[in-house]
This record gives sequence, C-alpha cells and structure tokens, in this order.
Amino acid sequence: MAGTEPRPAPSLGDIAGGLADDVQDLVRGELALARAEFDHKLHSLIGGAVSLVGGALVAFAGLVVLLEGGAAVLARWIPAWAALLIVGLVIVLVGGLIARAGLTRLSLKNLTPDRTAANLKKDGRILKEHL
Repeated sequence: MAGTEPRPAPSLGDIAGGLADDVQDLVRGELALARAEFDHKLHSLIGGAVSLVGGALVAFAGLVVLLEGGAAVLARWIPAWAALLIVGLVIVLVGGLIARAGLTRLSLKNLTPDRTAANLKKDGRILKEHL
C-alpha cells in the first residue's frame, strides 16, 4: 500500500498538553454548572425570603384584624372574647402557614450544589482510572 505511512506515536509532551487541555475544559464546564446551579438555588432562596416576609405581613394583618373589625362584627352574635379569639386564630394560622412554607425554602440544605458535587466525584474517579 503506497502512501500510507504509519503516523508517529504522540510524544509525552503532546499527551501531557492534551491532558492539560482536557482538564481545563472539564474545570470550565464544572464551574459553569456550579454557577448555573447556584443561581437557580439563589432564586429559590429569594423566593423563600419573599414568602417569609409575605407570611409575616399576613400574620401582622391578622393581628390588626384580631384587634379591630372582624371581631367587632362577630361580637354581635357571640361574646366579644370568643369573637376576638376566632378571628385572630384564623388569620394568624394562615400567616403562620405561609411563613412556614417560606422557612422551608430558606433551608441551607437547598443551597448545596448537588449535581456539581456528583459530577466532581465522577470526574475524580475517571481521572484516577486514567492516571
């Protein structure tokens, strides 16, 4: 077969350079994934904070209602103390549920970049196997 000469084996420098390029690409990709995952989790954290503040405002409104109008209307049919208790408990319960949902979303566990950590472990295993 004329014209098909075997290619020379790559030098150690070529292999090391290729490996360095591959590792660099891998690190860039992992950093991009970590940033995207962190951004997503940060938006979720902000949403949780908004829910928490909203829940607190609703609970405050419940306190105002407890002290004002709704209880006065109920007091026409039931004793005033019972009217105050019923209206206040209902509104504070609603606000508490909203705030609890917000606190759940604010958990630091939700900020852990799970996919990035899993990819880094996998990449580490692959590097160990090839070195």
